[in-house]
Amino acid sequence: MTRTNVPRLGQSASPAPASGLSGPSGPSLRLKQIQDYQILARVRLKERLSGSPTSATLYDLLMRDQLTSIKRQRHA
Repeated sequence: MTRTNVPRLGQSASPAPASGLSGPSGPSLRLKQIQDYQILARVRLKERLSGSPTSATLYDLLMRDQLTSIKRQRHA
């Protein structure tokens, strides 16, 4: 399975420019939130694997907040 357009740590997670119909609070914002969540998940996994439970727990909290924000965003 080939994965394309997946931001890596240190890369910008901003989505491609929207094509006129979606404003800053439309689908492009939701996509950005989902991409940010994916980045948090990758960092959290690295923290868990490195044996840093305190840091991983902080990422758990960040991920929970991000997921709540995504759920509040209306589907486009």
